[in-house]
Amino acid sequence: MERRNFFKALAAGSFYLSIPTARAASQKDLANLDMIETAAEVSSGRVSMFDISKAAMDRIDALNPHINALVTKTYDYGVRQMAKNPTGPLAGVPYMLKDLNSLAGVRTTRGSRLFTSHTSSRQSPYTDNILSSGVIILGKTNTPEFGLMPTTEPVANGATRNPWNLDYSCGGSSGGAAAAVASRMIAASQASDGGGSIRFPAAACHLFGLKPSRGRFGDQGYADQPVSLSVKHAISRTVRDSAFMLALTENGPGATLPPVGYVEGPTNKKRKFALSMNAGNISPDYDTRRTVQKVARRLEGLGHEVEVVNSTPHDSPLFQDLFAGLWGQGAARLLDLAERVTGVPAAQSGLLEFATLKMIEFYVDKPIIEDARIKEILGDLENQMETFYRSYDGWISPMSPIPSPPLGYFTEGLEEGLAKGTQED
Repeated sequence: MERRNFFKALAAGSFYLSIPTARAASQKDLANLDMIETAAEVSSGRVSMFDISKAAMDRIDALNPHINALVTKTYDYGVRQMAKNPTGPLAGVPYMLKDLNSLAGVRTTRGSRLFTSHTSSRQSPYTDNILSSGVIILGKTNTPEFGLMPTTEPVANGATRNPWNLDYSCGGSSGGAAAAVASRMIAASQASDGGGSIRFPAAACHLFGLKPSRGRFGDQGYADQPVSLSVKHAISRTVRDSAFMLALTENGPGATLPPVGYVEGPTNKKRKFALSMNAGNISPDYDTRRTVQKVARRLEGLGHEVEVVNSTPHDSPLFQDLFAGLWGQGAARLLDLAERVTGVPAAQSGLLEFATLKMIEFYVDKPIIEDARIKEILGDLENQMETFYRSYDGWISPMSPIPSPPLGYFTEGLEEGLAKGTQED
């Protein structure tokens, strides 16, 4: 559905008339609704937004002590929102923000002891865009320190546990968001992704996670970076919720790509997919490889074409150079931030995690890649990807080379590896 027609349907209220929903009479029923179904319940008057949010709060209070998906509850904020009778297309639907994303007047820790008492004085245009949809913000979700790790186990706020197995990682850095959705506290939650931070947790928690293209939104990344790979979006249980939120938030001032519009469902068109098992030159384990192959066979069974490819632009040394350059800039920024907040060198503050400090040391010591070179590398990679997608409609590859590991796997292993690497250097 084109963006213009999508918003016309929303304004007329006709969009929700096509959503089949049974009356949600119990806590279990409400927990199983996706965002679109929940909005339809509220819009029809079958359930009030206060009842919807109260049921979500009850689930949060019951589940969060065991999972630790939320680090800050914003029930009072949500009640104030409902008192204003929001009228957006998702009016009354419970939602959460990742704790890297600021909400004016609410604590934002960024997963770090540097900011355990920090209250944001402002919020981004993207947050304004989310709020205009009518969602009710009930909390801020856990994230590793500054979103750096592929698991959510910050010292500041404690580990978030995978709802499918409490001894295992829920991924990162949007791990709190994924755990909240997988445990059915809410149907979807805001997340962000630079190098897998939506997709890792979605895979770990059996959810849908889309990283939209850079440039799809006007307010993405960081103003003090020449280029940012980070994109804000959502983690959801259903594909259509993700498509709906994308249609509501895409475009805006500064967007460089045309809007997609609301994708209502699959088409009958046959597609061609590239299949690569060793993306980034990392080989997956047996279970992961078998699962990806099952997906490929399923697509072939639906009439699509799958072609094995030996290399992709992701394997290019240019990609590694780009990542190193951007991470190096990020490390320098964190070093400066820690010293400004504490007034002492970062390592002396005692407020940054061991792994964070080692990452900073590792990247700060690397040769500086100038802004112009970073933009040049990114341009080359974009051209390579455009060429790649002239031959394929989609790309199938493992999100992670291993299934979700036990808690401590990444943090302990990284600390040992970084310590060893530092000694060898």
